[in-house]
Amino acid sequence: MKIKHHPPRRALALLLALVLCLSAMPVAFAGQEDGYHDPAEHWLTANNRTNELDANATVTRETFTCGECGRPTSFEVFRTPEYTRDGATAMSRNVKYSNGMSADGETLGTILDGTPGVDAYYTGYHWTKAVCETCGSLNTNMAKTDYGYLKNVYWLYDCAAEFMEDLDETVTYEYTDSRYHTKTTTGGEYCCFCYGTNHEKSSVLERHDLEVDILPQPANGRFAEVEHCTLCEYSRYDYTAAKAVIADYYGVVDGAPHTITVTDLSEAGVRTSIRYGSSADSCTMTSAPNYTEEGQYTVYYEITYTYEGVSMTENGVAYVWLRDETTNEDGSCGCGCGDPDCGCQDKNCGGSCCGDKGCGDNHRFVLLDSPPASCRTLGYDRYLCTECGKIEKRDYEAALGHAWQGVVIREATCETDGKLLNLCSRCGEMEVTATPKGEHTYTTYPVAATCTNPGYTVRECEVCGDRHIEDITSALAHNYQAHTTPATCEAGGHTLHLCHGCGSSFITDYTEPLGHSWDGGTLITNATCTGEGVMEYRCVRCGYHRMEGNEAAGHVPSDEATCTEPQLCVKCGAVLVNALGHDYQADVTAPTCTEMGYTVFTCSRCGDSYKGDYTDATGHKPGDWIIDKEPTTDSEGEKHRECENCGEKLETEPIEKLYLTATTDTHGEAIVGGYLVTVTDTDTKNPVAGAAVTLNKDDTLSIRLPNSRLLDYADQTTVTVQLVKDKSPVADMFIAITDKNSNYCEGKTDKAGRLTVPGTSGVTNDDGKTTVGWEDADGDRWTLTVKVEDFETKRPIADAAVSIGKTGNITVTLPDGEDMDTNNRITVTVTDHKKVPQEGLTVIVKGDLGQTASGKTDAAGQLTVPAVTVSERHTAYIYGYTDGTFGPENNMTRSEAAAIFARILADKNGDTLTTAAKTKFADIPANAWYSGYVKYLVNFDVVYGRSEDTFAPNDPITRAEFTAFAVRFFEAYGDGDAEIMEQYAGFNDVSSGYWAAEYIKDAAIHGWIKGYGDGTFRADRYITRAEVVTIVNRLLGRYADEDFIDANLRRLNTFPDVTEKHWAYYDVLEAANTHTATVKERKQ
Repeated sequence: MKIKHHPPRRALALLLALVLCLSAMPVAFAGQEDGYHDPAEHWLTANNRTNELDANATVTRETFTCGECGRPTSFEVFRTPEYTRDGATAMSRNVKYSNGMSADGETLGTILDGTPGVDAYYTGYHWTKAVCETCGSLNTNMAKTDYGYLKNVYWLYDCAAEFMEDLDETVTYEYTDSRYHTKTTTGGEYCCFCYGTNHEKSSVLERHDLEVDILPQPANGRFAEVEHCTLCEYSRYDYTAAKAVIADYYGVVDGAPHTITVTDLSEAGVRTSIRYGSSADSCTMTSAPNYTEEGQYTVYYEITYTYEGVSMTENGVAYVWLRDETTNEDGSCGCGCGDPDCGCQDKNCGGSCCGDKGCGDNHRFVLLDSPPASCRTLGYDRYLCTECGKIEKRDYEAALGHAWQGVVIREATCETDGKLLNLCSRCGEMEVTATPKGEHTYTTYPVAATCTNPGYTVRECEVCGDRHIEDITSALAHNYQAHTTPATCEAGGHTLHLCHGCGSSFITDYTEPLGHSWDGGTLITNATCTGEGVMEYRCVRCGYHRMEGNEAAGHVPSDEATCTEPQLCVKCGAVLVNALGHDYQADVTAPTCTEMGYTVFTCSRCGDSYKGDYTDATGHKPGDWIIDKEPTTDSEGEKHRECENCGEKLETEPIEKLYLTATTDTHGEAIVGGYLVTVTDTDTKNPVAGAAVTLNKDDTLSIRLPNSRLLDYADQTTVTVQLVKDKSPVADMFIAITDKNSNYCEGKTDKAGRLTVPGTSGVTNDDGKTTVGWEDADGDRWTLTVKVEDFETKRPIADAAVSIGKTGNITVTLPDGEDMDTNNRITVTVTDHKKVPQEGLTVIVKGDLGQTASGKTDAAGQLTVPAVTVSERHTAYIYGYTDGTFGPENNMTRSEAAAIFARILADKNGDTLTTAAKTKFADIPANAWYSGYVKYLVNFDVVYGRSEDTFAPNDPITRAEFTAFAVRFFEAYGDGDAEIMEQYAGFNDVSSGYWAAEYIKDAAIHGWIKGYGDGTFRADRYITRAEVVTIVNRLLGRYADEDFIDANLRRLNTFPDVTEKHWAYYDVLEAANTHTATVKERKQ
């Protein structure tokens, strides 16, 4: 048995190795497909070298720029460790390709390939081949001048130190003898790309780690004492007999009690406990039952053996047979007649049973019975003479003999005797026999020491397998031979230490690649104004060559471009700068109530100007009535309305004179005309004093409650109207009631001349208001004032019926002739009687043509129906990695940030982005996947480098740098979401002298970025990908449509590392998917 132990791995994670590798190779993202395995252990051979490398390759998918497709795309990459017969890489002989071609692409050499594990060793290099998954071309991630371009060959790459990962250390234990086992430790390191492996292995002898277990073995009547090693398969058994024999009893009836016999054969240390019973499940008696009468009896028993605290149980059954005393033990009759065939079995016969009683030899015998044979006695038939009564035995059967069953208590070994218990299965008789021990017969053979294992001599018994070792010698030292691979132009050097005894190896003395040593170059073509010249350079060390373009000579510009004239090259006539076009600056003149608005556009460069973007006059917005003169009983009053925008007086109306007015006294009573008006508290009946009562010309009443009292459904007011002359009630009189908060109720008196307000329904007045109430399920009463008006003109709508249901839903029914559609929208405002807006209430508005619209009130207590929504096309501006993940907590790089802003700006401008472009930054290759994005943003002054010629594309972007990007992008993009503007309070860790201070201030004012709770901004901290999408969404005014996302998950780009529980889940899906979004209602 082998037991494995796995100590912790070293701290360098595979991800770090991958990042380091990607920095050395032209790859954007990679997704590993295979788990670790040593290719040498499962090597497959093939009919040619390329096929063999394919069959044993580790395959990944990675992103490179394809020379044939002309853009970054996915490649299938094959990597196989290099194995050579001398352990030295072919690069040491300047051979770079799997067909033996040298690095110069012109001369052939040898690769000394072999079969790993047989005649070849891992060199610390690997073979690489890439296939474009778009066009199918081979090795098109290389330069077009490279020998391997478009060829089905592999090229060598160094398994550098930073690519190596430690193997899990494995420990196994293997049985050696009764005292020792062999502990073997294996480890080493492997390349995280090709899985080429340097193995390390060592073995030592250790004493067993012994434990003792007691195992019950009831089938063998014993306990096994097992001494075993906890680490290897070694074990030794010793046995202790645990056996009590319960034997049947055969006897004669003699008046004495008889029972079964018990013999305990257990060895010392075993405690035996026996219980008896009349059935298998009732063995509770501590002694066996006794019997005195003739018959056959069944005795059940249960035996418990206990040894060293471990118990086992045996169940069984035994029998007691008692026969009549006239039958001898050999089965013959005991009557005394002397006839061996007599079978009378009569103890009182006196021997006279066999005398002649007149039958002579002419007996009439019939079969009486047939006693069977036993282990020791004969079987026979008994016949009875029906004339004289003589009984005679005949037809004897031989005794059966014992049916022995053997139980091995202990096996004989070379050192101890064995013990065998024999039991008769018929009569229960038993006997114990011993089996003699044998003698050890040892054979001896040596085990030679190796690099990884100690040596020793083995003595093993051919009979019992006893085994032990002696003459232990230490493991031999490794015979390491150093194979030095010098550094080449492209690959680093190292020294491989290879043991030719066991094959283990390790690498030391890594050196950096030398780099190419280029010659002066040969001119191929000259440069023009716009076209680069071409130079060919050749490495004088390895012969590799490359083509390089000389910068174009450049145009000679004419006069600078104007608004209408381009700038030309005086040398070739090419247009250098397009006509600038007018840079019109807008000066907006807002419309007034009576005059149209317009914008004057003036070019900041040439002064050209024109008027445009005319907007209609807004029209007057009438306000509430302003009382100029209060009416009296003698004269009319006067009121007017003014425009809320310009203050112009719009209309004037007289106020009907007061025919009769009065104020309620302490009894709540007032007399107007011939009417007695009484105002009381509905619940307490207490009078309401100070209420102003007016009898109008049309014989209706207007009541204004005192300032101390409001219209309240929880504290209702009752108005009673009677004739003064006889106190008779006045029915159907219209009454309008208001209070200091402009709450309004109206209604007609009932037959008793009473009106109680507010109720659960009402009709709006000229101000579009009515006050109603309702009672909830808990018995609490609520008062609401509902105002109905035209959304566009703010005109109050009178005569709208308002009611509240039992669940608190408000229903507004518009009067006939009042339109409700998308061009004539209705606003309902709900407050309580104290003017506090009520949010979250359900309002249902019904039109005169049967149309219905509903919704809930907002924080201002308002609902405008029907709802108007706007759809926008949202383009995806960020993508995940090629392995399907998003990396929400990964730091955003400067190149990734540039890609985001370039995609958004190009989408708005309708521009097409090139995936590759030459920039002014030396650290951005022209074929880099992000080069086109950076160049596009440089043209708009959105991004800058860390220095004049350094962009640092793969560095994480700081919060300050990203904020600067965002603000400059916003200046090029235009306005974002006006609603996110907020007051800038400043950050206490951003001084006015900080390089990005103005950008941070601008972004904070717009609400795109926020600081930390302690008032700091932490400008130099990095920003994650999840944080970026939330900021960009705010900048663009893009809000995730959660209902749309939840309903369309199967059609959207989702990421396994951004689940619904992630804080940025909806922001990430909004940013990563192109879709038509339903945005918030536009403000009018």
